Amino acid sequence: MSIADWSLEIVPHSEGNKKLFTLEQANSSLVLLRRIVAEIMQEYGKLLELEEIIDSAEKTDSYSRLESARQSLVQSVDVLQTCLDELDQIGVELRDFSRGIVDFPYLHKGRVISLCWLFGEAKVSHWHERDAGFACRQPVSLLKSPRILEPIP
Repeated sequence: MSIADWSLEIVPHSEGNKKLFTLEQANSSLVLLRRIVAEIMQEYGKLLELEEIIDSAEKTDSYSRLESARQSLVQSVDVLQTCLDELDQIGVELRDFSRGIVDFPYLHKGRVISLCWLFGEAKVSHWHERDAGFACRQPVSLLKSPRILEPIP
């Protein structure tokens, strides 16, 4: 199993917050999310590099290099876990480690959908069904009443 596959198993400790966001709340959280997601993307990149180093060190029997890479890997996993726990506390879901795709639960006309943000975008401007992905994003302008939200009972 590669690091890319394995990293998807790094998850927040809790089942996640049941918070629903308004579009305004989602956009105002981006200041904090940009920092956290940038760190996740950086650490994920390190994990991918470390995978290559570990593979190479195992093939060449370079014990010291292998041990150093493994220690770095543990540190990166710890950083990723902390970041994911922070996202969980905020109540959002990271959908892609390398691209920085984040979903915000949003109630629209009695059903929960996802507001969707991609790292680098200035604001949250897209949505998709909860079971759909990034490829199915649509502009929030297509939602007839984006400000009508109800709390989860």
